[in-house]
Amino acid sequence: MKLMIAIPVYNRKQFLEITARSLYECSNVEKTDIKIFNDCSIEFDSTYLRQLFNTRNAEVIDRKENLKSNRNTYQIILDFLNTNDDVLFICDSDLLLRPDTLDYIFNNFNRTDGFLGLYNSYMHRDLYFDGEFIYKEDVGFAGICTSKELLKGFVANQKERQNSMDFKLSEFLIKKDVRLMVPKNSLVEHIGFDGENAKNGSMDFTTDFIPLSDFNKEIMDKIIPIVLKGQGNTIKKLLFDDKYRKHGFMLHQLHKYIICERNFKRLTKFYKEKYTKTIKV
Repeated sequence: MKLMIAIPVYNRKQFLEITARSLYECSNVEKTDIKIFNDCSIEFDSTYLRQLFNTRNAEVIDRKENLKSNRNTYQIILDFLNTNDDVLFICDSDLLLRPDTLDYIFNNFNRTDGFLGLYNSYMHRDLYFDGEFIYKEDVGFAGICTSKELLKGFVANQKERQNSMDFKLSEFLIKKDVRLMVPKNSLVEHIGFDGENAKNGSMDFTTDFIPLSDFNKEIMDKIIPIVLKGQGNTIKKLLFDDKYRKHGFMLHQLHKYIICERNFKRLTKFYKEKYTKTIKV
């Protein structure tokens, strides 16, 4: 299996340096194809990126215009389809990787339907747990591994290519009966909370990440107090400042909510019936 690690980059130097260091702590990193997609960053240039990712299997690609998150990621998928690699791992520039992350991909990807997420996010609901993998209702782009075959089908079915591409990918895969599988214990942790797509006050963070290196532990010790403070502010906002916007959303998006709940119940029942192991007495 040929694995391409795609790192979309736009500024946020402090997080990128953590991601790079944790990536190079991973076993078998030399067996991958690393591509850094610089979306016209202004905090640094491509020379800095080549110094940060200074191995032979790393390449920096500079975008000619600022595509922003969704368009840049979609273009990454198109770029990946023109390579000889088999699986695309989207490694956001604000992810902390466990040293065994790549080993996990190489050892487990062939057990999936062509999709493996490395991040167990509480912002994406669980459909089913088979004792090892959790099946999600949907996923974001961060930390996902997807086969070339599935991405070819996804691209062929897209008309609009800019907004909410991660949810469109989830919807496409679910319709194809592809399980959105993630491990119970995340292999990566989200450490950045001020990105382009994280402006609503929510903090996407999991407590299921177990650091396995001194560097991982050092970063987690710094991040956890920030998370606790941010979660407290989020609770205050939801309780006191956000009730009108939240109620307005429910009124105007009620039909979408009903459809999502119906689909959630259907899939939960389907996975339970199909994948629950029968115990013979």
